[in-house]
Amino acid sequence: MDYLYIFIAVTIGNVALSDGASCPELKLKENFSVDKYLGNWYEIQSQPSIFQTIKSCLASSYTMVGDTMHVASEGLDSSGSPATTTATLTIDPQNPAHMITDFVPGVSPPFDIVDTDYDTFSCIHSCLSIMGMKTEFVFIYSRNRTLNPEAVKHCRSIFESYGIDTGELVDVVQSNCHTHSDL
Repeated sequence: MDYLYIFIAVTIGNVALSDGASCPELKLKENFSVDKYLGNWYEIQSQPSIFQTIKSCLASSYTMVGDTMHVASEGLDSSGSPATTTATLTIDPQNPAHMITDFVPGVSPPFDIVDTDYDTFSCIHSCLSIMGMKTEFVFIYSRNRTLNPEAVKHCRSIFESYGIDTGELVDVVQSNCHTHSDL
């Protein structure tokens, strides 16, 4: 039951905690192309999380290793020092826009691509519901350190159409970024 304790710790730290709720069933990106999604992505908006060590300048490189997607992320921690993380995404062969992550040890949250044009933006949803408790995160990514406000509005409107509160989304600082390789 270690996963339950980790899940509870994650939900307590997540402002999107809901009691007695289930995760919404979102329509994911149709005909999702893993190959087109690979490459560099920058986090433009997200919900604050105590479990995310990278607090600003978050840049991630998505590559395939065998049949899994590897994510190498870098940016700056809360003190402005360089920080890195790595993760693996297991791709659902029935729906490649649905992946399972190892971001949180002992818990396997989904990483769902709700929409992307592959060249500009990506709208991502992650939700777990266990024992009547739900923790939910949404993210907006860009291929560049900035993103057109219309693309941000597009992602937010998709999330809101499913009843997801986007009020906790904040801009991720993407300026004065001095990371190791500066993807």
